[in-house]
Amino acid sequence: MNKNYRVIWNHSQGNYVVTSELARGKVKSSRSSTARRLTAGCVATAFMAVASVGIIQPALADPAYGEYASGAGNIINIQDKDVATSDDSAHALFVEKGATAHSNNMNFTTSGKKAFGVNVDGAGSNIDITGGTITTTGAQGYGLVAGNGGKLMASDITLNTSSVGIYADKSKILAKNLSVQANAYGVYGLGKGTELVIADSNVNVNGNSAYVLLAENGAKVTSTNSHYTTSGSNVDGGWVNNDSELNIFGGSITNTGKGSKGILAKSGGIVNVDGVTVVSTAQGINSYSANTVANVANSHVTVTDNGAYGLLAENGGKTTSHNSHYVATGDNAFGAWVNIGSELNIFGGSITTTGKNSTGMLAKKGGVLNAENIQIDARGRGVVAQSEGTRANINNSKISSGAYFGGAVTASNKGLATVRDSKLIAVDRKSAGIYADFSGQVDAENVDIEIIGAGFGAASSFNGRANIINSRIKSQRGGTAFHAESGSVLTADNVFAEIDNISNPEKFANAINVKTESTLYNGPTVNINNSFLHIKGNNAAGILTDSTEGQANLNNTVLTVDNGPAIIAYNNALSTVNLDNSLLSGTTLLETGLDPYGEDAGADVRGITVNASNHSQLQGDVNIDRSKTQASSVSLDSGSRWQGAAHDLQDLSLAGSSQWNMTGSSTVDNLTAKDSTITFDHGAGDFHTLTVKGDYNADNAKLVMNLALAGDDTASDKLHIAGNASGTTKVQVHNAGGKGAATLEGIELIRVDGTQNGEFLQDGRIVGGAWDYALVQDKNGKWRLVSDPIPVDPTPVDPIKDEGGDTGTVIIPEVPQPKRTPRARPEVGSYIANLAAASKLFTLSAADRPGVKEYRDALTGKVEKTTLWLRNEGAHGRFSDSTAQLKSTTNSYMTQLGGDIAQWSLNGSDRFSLGVMAGYGNAKSNTLSKTTGYSAKGQVNGYSGGIYAGWQQDSQTRSGAFVDSWLAYNTFSNSVKGEGLGQESYKSKGMTASLEGGYSFAFGEQQQYRLQPKAQAVWMGVKTGDYTEQNGTRVSATGKNNVQTRTGVRATMHTATAQPYAEVNWLHNTQRFGSKLDGVKIEQAGARNIGEVKLGLEVNPSQHVGIWGGIAQQVGGKGFSDSSAALGIKVHF
Repeated sequence: MNKNYRVIWNHSQGNYVVTSELARGKVKSSRSSTARRLTAGCVATAFMAVASVGIIQPALADPAYGEYASGAGNIINIQDKDVATSDDSAHALFVEKGATAHSNNMNFTTSGKKAFGVNVDGAGSNIDITGGTITTTGAQGYGLVAGNGGKLMASDITLNTSSVGIYADKSKILAKNLSVQANAYGVYGLGKGTELVIADSNVNVNGNSAYVLLAENGAKVTSTNSHYTTSGSNVDGGWVNNDSELNIFGGSITNTGKGSKGILAKSGGIVNVDGVTVVSTAQGINSYSANTVANVANSHVTVTDNGAYGLLAENGGKTTSHNSHYVATGDNAFGAWVNIGSELNIFGGSITTTGKNSTGMLAKKGGVLNAENIQIDARGRGVVAQSEGTRANINNSKISSGAYFGGAVTASNKGLATVRDSKLIAVDRKSAGIYADFSGQVDAENVDIEIIGAGFGAASSFNGRANIINSRIKSQRGGTAFHAESGSVLTADNVFAEIDNISNPEKFANAINVKTESTLYNGPTVNINNSFLHIKGNNAAGILTDSTEGQANLNNTVLTVDNGPAIIAYNNALSTVNLDNSLLSGTTLLETGLDPYGEDAGADVRGITVNASNHSQLQGDVNIDRSKTQASSVSLDSGSRWQGAAHDLQDLSLAGSSQWNMTGSSTVDNLTAKDSTITFDHGAGDFHTLTVKGDYNADNAKLVMNLALAGDDTASDKLHIAGNASGTTKVQVHNAGGKGAATLEGIELIRVDGTQNGEFLQDGRIVGGAWDYALVQDKNGKWRLVSDPIPVDPTPVDPIKDEGGDTGTVIIPEVPQPKRTPRARPEVGSYIANLAAASKLFTLSAADRPGVKEYRDALTGKVEKTTLWLRNEGAHGRFSDSTAQLKSTTNSYMTQLGGDIAQWSLNGSDRFSLGVMAGYGNAKSNTLSKTTGYSAKGQVNGYSGGIYAGWQQDSQTRSGAFVDSWLAYNTFSNSVKGEGLGQESYKSKGMTASLEGGYSFAFGEQQQYRLQPKAQAVWMGVKTGDYTEQNGTRVSATGKNNVQTRTGVRATMHTATAQPYAEVNWLHNTQRFGSKLDGVKIEQAGARNIGEVKLGLEVNPSQHVGIWGGIAQQVGGKGFSDSSAALGIKVHF
């Protein structure tokens, strides 16, 4: 037996009756399941299954139907007419239980409460409606409804309803090209299995707290190229929940009422938005709760209220956006927002916020924000990670921020933000590229930061942590590259920063600002590693600090300021600047007593410390305003250098091979130097005074000072120690163009007013002109330079009593003063030795060049002559100078090659010859000062080439008269290297010439003996041009064009195989070789007249070869001597 029943309308009885489900017929009933759910109380009477058919009275009045179809196979076709109902809960068109209706250009109207325009209900039921209108004017009216598996297709319809426009409950609706006007719900899909599709339509909902496009409880709603508008307040444009899916492709949603939302997904709902324009007031698109997803692509979203949100993920929701654009125009608004365990992903597109204090993207309360390839223009903060457990990850994006003390990327309240491969723009005066405050942390890598509003590149405050690596910061409108406040830490690694204010000259430009805003926090720290910072323009500074216990640390970093101080300390600063293998440079190094911003911040300084280590470099003066500065110190260590002057610096310490190049007169309170150097810089040509108001403590320290060496009134650098001096200091003194002069009291360099427990030791040579100077301490404790050896105190002379008068007057004789002679430099001896060697290295006499060698040709039997010769000579000479302080020795070597090019005779016995010769020679000298112990070395290397001509009266016996001459050109490279001085190199060149004559007398039984008186004059025309030494001394050679005459006699014995000889000569020089240094002339001594003895032997081992050799000794006055040995060979071919 069939046990299923249903309620139908019995036309004959005019009542509802219970009947079997197999019964068929048209049913005038509005109480479908859909109607029951939507219209609470529409059917208030319940019924129960009974065994027999009975009659049930309706709970409501008999509903009215316009068009109605019920039952499978029942089909109605209606068109081109008007259907109207006025009853409550009535239907203009109702199809159920598998029936089908086709409607074309129908106009359906209901005026009753809770009435339905078109309703299809039940599986297998279908309505296909095209054209026409649907109007429900009664309260809570419905336009298009499908329920319980029914299907409805609608197109080209104008629908105007008082409540719900389109509604599908566990059913399917396909709507296209509709114009919908509703007051409560525009398009509504409910329940699992519901598929509602609307395309190319316009939907307008006017009511407050209304919904425009909904998918609920498992429904799937899809909108394509449709447009939704609302004007009421607190409206939801799109809404999806409970495992439902809402798809919006193309079209737009526009909500103009206050507090309205564009699209909201919650409670496990999914919304997919692609190519949609959303305009709303309070919210744009939001995934509100756990397991909720919002996917947005290629869309534009605008929110207009103050405090509005463009894109949201809240309470565990997940929102993903691709290539979409978000605009928030209200104050305190947000382009995007994520919180409480939610995830917001934005790939491509843009976010723009234009209201005051508006934010591009905010993540808080554990939310995660991921953004890539997005452009953000925020009037306030750009991207913010706020609160513990919150993360914001930004990649390959462009973000600008105009926030006051906010950043393009900001982390706050223990939030974490990372940004990579992006461009960040700080727009406002206090905005930043990255900003970390209240224990938040920002990590930036490979970012470009542009400052266009005198803001900050990277900033941190209130225990924040900002880290930036491999990045660039640039501004042409002023601002600060790195700004840290109140317990925060800012670290940069491999960052290039260039700050200029060329386009905004009234704004300040600086690299680092270390600042304290609250005494509740420790001092801030800025760490700059492996970076280059360049500050240009006016109102510029490298490091500004007004921080308590603040630090700026530079490691392997260059910071240069073109037009301003490297450091300014102000406003009660107690700060430290540390450099490790870094460069810090400005027009001044450190300034106190300034208020850089002119904001009455205060210029007083409690303390400023600058520490430089590991080969760091500091450049610029230190200017300390003592009226406003309690403490100031500069410390150099581990090979560090400072170039600049100190003005009222309190403490300066140098250690570990560090160096201070003092560029101007300086004052410090206390100075400590250990294993370090203080150099008085003379680059500008000025001399400087270093005044130590307190104590000077040295430990293997070094002073490098300058002066224009002259007499006692010489201008010089000075060290004045007003307190005590201790330790050992080496003093190196450079002559700055002084010509030197004899001193009386000496030139004061160092003065100590307090206790003298220190020692100042001369380090290296101190030379000026021709003199060496010495650093000595006088009886008053002053350290002076003197040009003469330390004088011996004269022997006291006893008083003499005058006996010639009654009074017995005591006469005190004048105490004889020791002779004071300036100390000659040994380099003078080297210059003299070089000139002497160059002048006579290639000189020779006729005897030094062998005569004709005769031999009998083996083939022809004729007697031939050869004149090809080679001569080698080595010599060792000694001389002293005209001051009797210098001793010089010279070792020289020379080789000459020559030969006749023409020979002839006038009478057959005499011989004329013409030949050429060339030579190479070198000489090395060493000069020692007996007074100072210093030495110098000289060296000459040169070449010679010339001709010779001679006549021998009897060439066969080598007797009778002879005349010989030669002319040569010589060129030399010379050098002088003084002990402790640089090498001096110069050239010399010139002609030498000789004319010699004599007569050889032959005697003995076989005429084997010869006695030859002779005379020679040699002109020495080698010249050296004036030369300026590295220390400025002008060097000139003297003794040029010397004529050396030699007169003497030579005795020779001739045998078949050997000819020994002996020779004595007297030499006279018309000039004395010398050198003039800055006008002071010193000459070679003892060489005016010289005695010479020569001994030698010529042998002929064969008719083809002749060999000769000899030794010579010259002796002059005052220790002059020259010993030489010569060896020659002549051959024939």
